[in-house]
Amino acid sequence: MDIGSVIKKYRKDIGLTQEEMANRLGVTTPAVNKWENGNSNPDIELLSPIARLLNISLDTLLSFHEKLTDVEIEEIIRQMDKMFSKEGYDKTYEWAMRVIKEYPNCNMLIWQVAVMLDARRLTGECKEPDKYDEQINSWY
Repeated sequence: MDIGSVIKKYRKDIGLTQEEMANRLGVTTPAVNKWENGNSNPDIELLSPIARLLNISLDTLLSFHEKLTDVEIEEIIRQMDKMFSKEGYDKTYEWAMRVIKEYPNCNMLIWQVAVMLDARRLTGECKEPDKYDEQINSWY
């Protein structure tokens, strides 16, 4: 989930309007609207005040997740497996990169993604296997 979606979700959960949030943070209402619509991101100096205002951690605000359950990991890997046949190797690789960015501390997920990509790459499903060597090996 991008930062704007997180801000919108938690702002609504605590019953604040965009205007109220803007006033408390000392920014304009259009700025909050732009964050929530993904047109811009809040300044780095506002991240802690936003998290405090929304009553969430910075990790939640930035969508960093350390751990996923085994079931969640299995679901991601299943989705990845389906994606190979529908989208091909390159698009699946790009999607996998985004997933790893969302869960940068989940070593089990990173390892399983690397294994899936490596296996498909080595069995000839990838037209340029050398292109992915360095990144996949870094995940091991």
